[in-house]
Amino acid sequence: MKILAATDGSERSMKAVLRGLELAEKEGADVTLIAVAPSLTALLSDVEELPGNVQESLDAEAIKAVDKAKALFDEKGIKVATMIGRGVTPANVILETAENGKFDLILMGSTGKTGFAKILIGATATKVVANAPCSVGIIR
Repeated sequence: MKILAATDGSERSMKAVLRGLELAEKEGADVTLIAVAPSLTALLSDVEELPGNVQESLDAEAIKAVDKAKALFDEKGIKVATMIGRGVTPANVILETAENGKFDLILMGSTGKTGFAKILIGATATKVVANAPCSVGIIR
């Protein structure tokens, strides 16, 4: 079984990662962890240059989320693949990755970080469930 576990580092997304770890331990599932950094250059296509290191900061947050999740697998000595996606909508990146990678299951939290990000992740989960090419597990 190939599992794509999406994380943003939030509590609920980390529960989804733990479910992936459990399936890797008990059933030998191959797990890939993905975090998606918003692509400001795609969003702001008419802007010639972004101020400062805004995109780098967004990328760093995604890397931090994946590293946090990977550490759980490393503690148990379980192999896990990691990837950082970048796109305007995280759901589209997750869906494209699941389809291209021929994953059997997508695991993700029902909501993500607090505030505006929480709303976006809830919308992300809804879009992934509605359009996924495979089964989806939404973890609360």
